[in-house]
Amino acid sequence: MNIDSNVNMLSQLNEAVGYIEENLCAEFDLEKVAGIACVSADSFVRFFSYMTGMTLTEYVRRRRLTLAARELERSEMPIVDIAVKYGYDSAVSFSRAFARQHGISPSSYRKNGGSLKVYSPASFHIVIKGAKEMNFRIVELKDTVVYGVSKQYEGMGYKTREELRNPMWTESMEDVPGKICNGKWNEPGSTIYDGVWYGIWQDGKYMIAREAKDAQNHDLESRVIPAGIYAAFTTEKGTLAWEEFPRLFELIFDSWLPSSEYKLKSDLAIEVLHLWTDYDLRKKNKYYEVWIPVELK
Repeated sequence: MNIDSNVNMLSQLNEAVGYIEENLCAEFDLEKVAGIACVSADSFVRFFSYMTGMTLTEYVRRRRLTLAARELERSEMPIVDIAVKYGYDSAVSFSRAFARQHGISPSSYRKNGGSLKVYSPASFHIVIKGAKEMNFRIVELKDTVVYGVSKQYEGMGYKTREELRNPMWTESMEDVPGKICNGKWNEPGSTIYDGVWYGIWQDGKYMIAREAKDAQNHDLESRVIPAGIYAAFTTEKGTLAWEEFPRLFELIFDSWLPSSEYKLKSDLAIEVLHLWTDYDLRKKNKYYEVWIPVELK
């Protein structure tokens, strides 16, 4: 198949997904979806499942529950009405499905907020973007003073964030954590590195930092993480930072942000690392987040 044919195929697939998205609250016509994609209904279902790793039915369910969570947060519509709107015949069945996906009941989420598993609309490119699970929540921060070490990223010839970030964290290279806490990883009996660390991308720089209460050296550069509303995306425990951060940044900026009701408020992205000094604890329990400042579109 030549390049033009590939482009036409991708365009048709994206139009088909667009039709699905426009009709998520209705029983859309699968034959029409397949017709837009210029394939048979069976072929579309098989292709969609192969490319996204989930069935079309599962995709629709996850997207409906993603939108339902937004409805709970942004409106005062009764839960039973939201259930009906998103294809459930009772509040009970909706609550069960909502809890299976998000890990919290609709009533609890509406009352107290919490972390969600949201799914962005699928979009077909040379690779598939969207339709991937993201652990997401909205957090409200106060001004937070941090101390640390920064280096210039923009204009310094780095091709990727990893080319700057990874050496700064490495004990055998720049060992920025050791400069902030006067310690070392894996010291028996030490808890000096336990807790929250920040990796801050802003103003063309990357800064590794900790809050004042966690940083032993206050002669380093200080910065204020500004108060505001942040979208927070969280990884599972025990994963690897060098794998997770590139994946999160791609999902957030290529998939979630363009399709969400939020827009980026400023040129700021914060990596949040939950770490332990002890190797075994760190290997088992470490997890990472990316926070971005947002406001409604």
